[in-house]
Order: sequence, then structure tokens, then C-alpha cells
Amino acid sequence: MPDQTRHPSLELRELSVPPTVRPLRPGYRVARWDDPTALAPECRERLHRALRDLAARAFGADHSGYWHARMASGFFDQISSLALILGPDGVPVGWGGYHRRRFAARNALYLDAAGVVPAHRRSGLSAALMMHFLSREVLAHPLSSTYVVLRTRHPAVYAGWRKGLGRARVFPRQDRPVPGLVRRIASDAADWLGDGPGLDPDSLLVRDAYRMFDGEIYGVAPRSGDPELDARFAREVGPKDAVLVVARMGSLPLARLVLGRALSPRPRPASSRGRTVPGAAVRDDFTVRATPTGAGAGGLIPGGRF
Repeated sequence: MPDQTRHPSLELRELSVPPTVRPLRPGYRVARWDDPTALAPECRERLHRALRDLAARAFGADHSGYWHARMASGFFDQISSLALILGPDGVPVGWGGYHRRRFAARNALYLDAAGVVPAHRRSGLSAALMMHFLSREVLAHPLSSTYVVLRTRHPAVYAGWRKGLGRARVFPRQDRPVPGLVRRIASDAADWLGDGPGLDPDSLLVRDAYRMFDGEIYGVAPRSGDPELDARFAREVGPKDAVLVVARMGSLPLARLVLGRALSPRPRPASSRGRTVPGAAVRDDFTVRATPTGAGAGGLIPGGRF
């Protein structure tokens, strides 16, 4: 097997810790670091620039201040796994990551910030990366539940999790109160995030969760296509607020997800063009060949810390 199968580009081979590369979707691969703490300082900076550029394109807004703050607070020393989605030419077109945690004495996965550039959306990359993460962690504890926690103000993110896992497994829900265990998990997660005082345990709404952003989080207003859900988010979730989503996962629901994806039609790539984001064009070896589009607010379904 050629060496380039594991290290698909010169830039990745030059990092102090090359990633593990695996197939993700037809024409796409995932490059994953399971020990980001081992990355040398100069490699961390190169990845920082790549993440900052990808985020600007994915969300249609300049998040450079956010990423600078994340790096200053030890991003690579905190995250359990970091991944880049590689396009057909080996250039990153998206990213994601997660933190392996214990909340309320339960196995938990906190999904970090994630996104896909607009030109590569509708290729199934979001769900594929989610499945890649979940498969590794859920199967490590096959006899117990794993709780997925994420923070988002995008109604499509919330709707995507409900559609993927079923409404009974995803909280908050409109039709029933938040169960005690889910409350404790959300409380522990909010405390860990520094959001404890802003968490409403009845609605799982976190006030001022995105206080680290100077400007807009999304370049366009986030929408899911469900008028009722979109209206509720617009009414209840402020510009810097977030919903703390808690989803219960296990081996059986994971198997159903895998089977459902195997039987579903293959998605078609998006062909939309986006606007350039001022101050967001960070040219680097990782991203110079990626399509420089910036509009669109969808990103990955697991929308992590955004």
C-alpha cells in the first residue's frame, strides 16, 4: 500500500504527529489525531490557521477571535480527538472534534466546534463524521449508554439529531419535562464549559453561551426548514444564547443509524456559491486549494461549541 494512503498530502506528512487517515465517504477521507497534545508548537499554529479559515468559510462569519482564545486556553491539550475532512484532492474541506468526559457519572461525548465548507455540503460528510466519532466511542462501552452533549443555536443542528436518533432520545423536548439524569448531565456539562450560572435546567437553554464572540456567529440567520421550530428558536434563543442538547446513544441505536445510512440514497454535493468573508481568507498550505466560499450556516450537524 503506498505511503500516501496513510499520509495523503505533503503538508500532513510534515506535521510532527501525522494523523491516522481513514475512508469517510466516496472521494473523502478523515484525518484524525487521537493525541493532539503531542503536536509540536509550529504544527499547532498551522492547524490553528487551517481551522480558522475553514470556520470562516463554513459559518460565513469571521471567528478568528474565537479561535485565538481557544488556542490561548490550550485547545490542543484539552480536546480528546481532532479530525479534518479531506476532499478528493487531499485538501481539508471540514473539521470536527470531541472531548471524552464523564458527566453525572455517565460516559459522555462533548462535540466540539465543527463545520464543512459550502461547496462540499450535501455530500453526507456531516453524518459520516458524526458516525465515525460515535462508532469509536459507543463501541468502547457497548453495554452501557453514551450521552452525546453539544451546544448550538442552530435549529437545523437540533432537528438533525432528533431525526437521526428519534425524538425520544434527544433533549430538550417540547412534549415532556427534562428527566432528572439528563438535568444532571447538562448541569455537569454546563459547569465544565463555564456556563453553569446561565443554564436553565427546565429548557436546557444557556444564556450568553457565546459571549466570546464579538460579532455574529453565523453570516446568515440559521434556519432548519421547519417553520415552527425556526420560530421557536428565533423567539427563545437570543443572539449569544445556545441550547445544550443531550442525546442518549448506545449500541442498538448506533446499529440502526448505520443500517439506515447504508440503505439511504447517496446525497448529492451542494453547488451553491457563497460570499467572501472579510478578514477570513487565511492562506495556508492546508487550505490554499480548497474552494474559497463562505456563505451558509449549516456546517456539520454536530455543531459543538458554536
